[in-house]
Amino acid sequence: MKKITLLITVLVSLCTIFFGASAFATTQKNITGVLQAYWFPQWSDEGKPRPPLVMMRFFETDGKDNRTYFLYDTKGKSGVKDYFKVKEAENFIKSNFKNTPEEFFKFKEGHTEQHGMLVISDELVIAECDSKKNYAKFDSFKPDSESDFDIKKLELKSGCDPEPYAVMFTIKDGHENVYLKSKPDEKSDVVTDKPVSQPLVRIKTIDDKWVYVSLYDASQPNSQSATKGYVKMENLDMVN
Repeated sequence: MKKITLLITVLVSLCTIFFGASAFATTQKNITGVLQAYWFPQWSDEGKPRPPLVMMRFFETDGKDNRTYFLYDTKGKSGVKDYFKVKEAENFIKSNFKNTPEEFFKFKEGHTEQHGMLVISDELVIAECDSKKNYAKFDSFKPDSESDFDIKKLELKSGCDPEPYAVMFTIKDGHENVYLKSKPDEKSDVVTDKPVSQPLVRIKTIDDKWVYVSLYDASQPNSQSATKGYVKMENLDMVN
């Protein structure tokens, strides 16, 4: 009788170990590709800029379907929280990303990428902007030295919003005769013959007064025309 009881106990223990490992294996997955961190612009109902959110997505490069995974931090009854705590995210990026632009941290804008292996879990599909987006819980990331990837091509395959970090401006009402400048200086030459009359795409912020932009061109993958220059922030309204 004691032998039978002992045998049952051992079998229960083995089943617990087996099924626990099996469940863990099915909920976690290792994928290789490019991890992108980016600042998602925010604005108030009145159209004024608010502090941006840190978000991340992963472009799979060695899988059968090579999916784009939009990563989330936590999930609750109301849905997923697909942005990360700023300080923790910045520390993670500084420790794992090798070539992050200076303005990424200084002005909290743009994006940065790092190739490596990502561990995800709890995958789900959410319908957004007339398409389906793959979401997954971010578990861990291990960077590597691979650098042979084209981020623009990966972004174009990601879905309906390939550049979620992009910021666009228009000239403020009452600010006529605003020209793009060749340098961030009032005395510098103008880039165009006519004042700006169309939307502008931010390329990068120079300081608290000047921003480097391009004229908007919907025919280009990044919506940027060949016409680029500097303009004062005081002349601009965000239109995202």
